[in-house]
Amino acid sequence: MLFQNQIAAVLVVALGTLCATQMAAADHHAKSGTFEFVQALNTDYTVVEQSGQTITAGSLKGSVTITKSSGGPFEEGSSQTQVAVIYIKKSAAGIDLIADGIQTDADGDKRFVNGRRSAGDIAVGGGGRGTQEMIGGTGKYEGITGNCEYTVVYLPENRIVTTGTCEWQRN
Repeated sequence: MLFQNQIAAVLVVALGTLCATQMAAADHHAKSGTFEFVQALNTDYTVVEQSGQTITAGSLKGSVTITKSSGGPFEEGSSQTQVAVIYIKKSAAGIDLIADGIQTDADGDKRFVNGRRSAGDIAVGGGGRGTQEMIGGTGKYEGITGNCEYTVVYLPENRIVTTGTCEWQRN
């Protein structure tokens, strides 16, 4: 009887593991959801003064961590690296910022993003609110699109922190 109880216990554990794995796999194929994130990035900018405007271009490198998620491929607590190219024009009329980036997770899957901002500043202590569009990706992010609202804060030593909330869908 003891041997049968041991076999039954092993089967219960195996079945539970199989169900959990299938649920996690199904969750990666969810059709829509929401998540919140925080980014910590380093900037490397070149600045050109020209005809009453300042043009800034360069790169952003760092990480993004999902802090809250409704599920899908955006697992709460997961992190990704981020590399982006950024272009900013600032004049008396305001700021026009565009950043195109790639976020890569631990599995090597990539998510493509495009950020835009027309408010605020890029000086230390500055920042502002903007939008980020998700424009697809590879692996678990293939076919995913969506929009995020974010707030960025510029810190000393060429660092920025961004927090945001996103809604996504899989096409």
